[in-house]
Amino acid sequence: METILEKLKLYFENTPAEQVKVDWEKAKKYDEVVSPSIETFIEVSKQLIDVGKLQNNLPQGNLINNFENPNFSSDFFYHKI
Repeated sequence: METILEKLKLYFENTPAEQVKVDWEKAKKYDEVVSPSIETFIEVSKQLIDVGKLQNNLPQGNLINNFENPNFSSDFFYHKI
C-alpha cells in the first residue's frame, strides 16, 4: 500500500506540468473552506492522544454512564473527586 507521499511523488513524476496547473486551479476552491489551521489540528490531535493515554490510569469508579435515561446521555460523565 502506497503512502500519500509516495502517491504524490508519482503524480508529479508522471503528470505534465500543464495538467498540474489545471488540477491546482481546480483545487483553489478548497482554499475558501472555513476550517481550523493545520497547526490547530495538530495541537488538538496531540491533546486527544494525551487524554487517551491518561484514560488507562483513571479509576473505573470515575466514569459514570447514564443507563437510567437513554434519551439523555452525553456518553459519559467524569466525576472529579
